[in-house]
Amino acid sequence: MKNLLIVLSLLGAAISMTAQPKSIEAVVQQINDRRTSGSFAQLLIAVQLPGVPSSQVVASRVLVTAAVDDTGASLLDAESGEPALEPNSRGSMFDEGEKETPVTVALTLKNPSRKATKVKEVRGEVELFMPAKDPNSVAEVAKFLSFSGKSVDHKALKSNGVEILLLSKADIESERKKIAEAHRKEYKEAGYEDGEDLENTIASMMEYTLIVEESDVPVRIKDPHKRIQEIEYVDSAGEVQRVHARNLHEDIGAITTWGDPPGADWKLRVKMKTSRNLERHAFVIRDVELP
Repeated sequence: MKNLLIVLSLLGAAISMTAQPKSIEAVVQQINDRRTSGSFAQLLIAVQLPGVPSSQVVASRVLVTAAVDDTGASLLDAESGEPALEPNSRGSMFDEGEKETPVTVALTLKNPSRKATKVKEVRGEVELFMPAKDPNSVAEVAKFLSFSGKSVDHKALKSNGVEILLLSKADIESERKKIAEAHRKEYKEAGYEDGEDLENTIASMMEYTLIVEESDVPVRIKDPHKRIQEIEYVDSAGEVQRVHARNLHEDIGAITTWGDPPGADWKLRVKMKTSRNLERHAFVIRDVELP
């Protein structure tokens, strides 16, 4: 299902930035140097941003523009695609009253030369997704299952051009009938005649088509500007339940926890990227000693 995959894959395009990124302090915290010819050959560098509290960052990514070791070899991987925003799991662990810790981001480079003793320089930009910077970028809908059969109503969704339609059991059954009828028409046009053989063929095809599991909430999601970054449930105890997406059929998908279905009193929380809550900062690190 194209729309849902685009919405939730974490590979969605970021909101374009018109202003020149400001520089940010970056401190190397950890280096994982795998100088091997195997499939895991890479250099991983964890970088802390002292000026940014981890609790404010929901996701981040690092866009490296230049990287060389002290032999002059480039550490950029020309075959790797543009990285996606990765969730900041440490940020969600922060409790009020605890001391704030700076956010840590990670970047991946090619293997340095075996003769290299340090990474001479890395330049790039770090992109931070900080929903609190734009209150209108988070939609929190109480008792969201009450919208079954209709679109979820929230001003933040509307202002970002996002539509989430919760499909009822009747909607799913109607869609299944449409799909079966479309198959029936195709087979008849191919020369099949009405009768038991045709119906058995259709029934066999429909056995695994548009099947909704107990934990699934079937949806149609429209997100033309690719704003959605994350969807969560908030249960009756206030605990956040991570939501995953899966395809059901064409533009119909499902959101699920892969566990118990959401309760009638649960909330739906949708976090969206905007020009106000996506920050880009330029960084440079130099003379990083290799282990």
